[in-house]
Amino acid sequence: MASSTTSILKEYSGKLGDLFVLKRYGNKSVICMLPQKNKQKKRTEKQLQNNQLMAMANTFAKEIMEDPARRDAAQVYLNVTRNKLYTSLVQFYFQQAKKAKENGLPIPGTIIIPAATR
Repeated sequence: MASSTTSILKEYSGKLGDLFVLKRYGNKSVICMLPQKNKQKKRTEKQLQNNQLMAMANTFAKEIMEDPARRDAAQVYLNVTRNKLYTSLVQFYFQQAKKAKENGLPIPGTIIIPAATR
């Protein structure tokens, strides 16, 4: 793994072909090999459920981020800055799903964020 703070690639991140990955850690650029997946290993039932829950959380967050009124209401309700909103929405979804699971309820397809009161 090579790293540098003064690199021509310092403004980039992502995959280079099928061999390398460019990553950013603060002001440092890192280039490393693409991780190999073990195709023989099957995911457990719990891992598959977590993957499905994460997909639902991402869909929930994307839908809210696309609507300016809902996005602003969520930002006020969660009391976060705009750059932290997406992550906070995913976290909020996981919290609501955990509460539903603890109460023996199914995980809701949609979660409503209460309207902000000022």
